[in-house]
Amino acid sequence: MVDTHAHLEFPEYAADLDGVIARAASAGVTAMICVGGEIPRNRFIAELVGIRRCLRAAYGIHPHWANGNTPAEEQWVREQCAARTTVAIGEIGLDYYYDYAPRSRQRDVFERYLALARDEGRPAIIHSRDAFADTFDVLKNFQPLRGVVHCFTYGLPEVEAFMSLGLHISFCGQITFPKCDALRAVASAVPLERLLLETDCPFLAPAPHRGKRNEPAFVRLTAEKHADLRGLSLGAIDAATTRNALALFGDSLPAGD
Repeated sequence: MVDTHAHLEFPEYAADLDGVIARAASAGVTAMICVGGEIPRNRFIAELVGIRRCLRAAYGIHPHWANGNTPAEEQWVREQCAARTTVAIGEIGLDYYYDYAPRSRQRDVFERYLALARDEGRPAIIHSRDAFADTFDVLKNFQPLRGVVHCFTYGLPEVEAFMSLGLHISFCGQITFPKCDALRAVASAVPLERLLLETDCPFLAPAPHRGKRNEPAFVRLTAEKHADLRGLSLGAIDAATTRNALALFGDSLPAGD
């Protein structure tokens, strides 16, 4: 299994990162993509992937931190694309739920990193919350573009629209929550060849760990829910989503070895 969206650079893992990675391996997780979002976190991820064989990196500026983006940071991210460990640009996108940065600034930074991803031949890891229309409008202007809409929480019309752009879709632990029937229906509608696994740890731990610190080992629980929804085995979900991750992020992922 591949956890395509983890934040192991967060301080929540400072005391026991070795244990977190060991538990992930025991759960069958062979690779984790550490996804940046602000300048200090991008730098720490670069350190982590240099010393942890099971980790890969994505670098970008999260919409929350759009005000902190600089041309120098864009250049740094561009330079990291020369490394085999850099598999994506992200996370980038629009967040109108919190609006920590002006929407115009969020959109400008989103567009700049999409252009960078296109120039460097890297997929984009896209964050979109309460911002479907503008996210879709921006993405239409960057076709063709490879990428994934992570932590998907929209409905069926939105998932169909994003998939019409050729994007993959990923769901977090919410699909295991008792009251998330609508989201489970959306997850079930995504073709298996477009599905990816993620935790978004340390956030959104799946049941029965809801409310606790999430970690990559728990992606297995989300995979089990996908299997249950589709009437498939866990092995089938593992094989398909790992194949999808390799196709999107490249064969540098240590998947299956």
